[in-house]
Amino acid sequence: MKRLREFFQKENDHSADVARERLKMMISQDRMQRSQPDFLPRLQSELVEVIKRYTQSEQSDIQISYHSLPQRAQIELNVSWPRNTP
Repeated sequence: MKRLREFFQKENDHSADVARERLKMMISQDRMQRSQPDFLPRLQSELVEVIKRYTQSEQSDIQISYHSLPQRAQIELNVSWPRNTP
């Protein structure tokens, strides 16, 4: 009986962790969208399309973040794609 309870408890813990991470991501994106320039969403989607055209990357392999610094704004772009195998 105890093992069965532990089994379901682990699932709940994992689900809670996943939900917590998703919530953090949603809050981060919401904050980013409030402080970003009007053109940024279009720029981000165009960058993603160009990267996908020239690499084998998926949407989930491309992260774009916007940082508002005191003297300037900064866009950070991280892309991962599979290595070509000979």
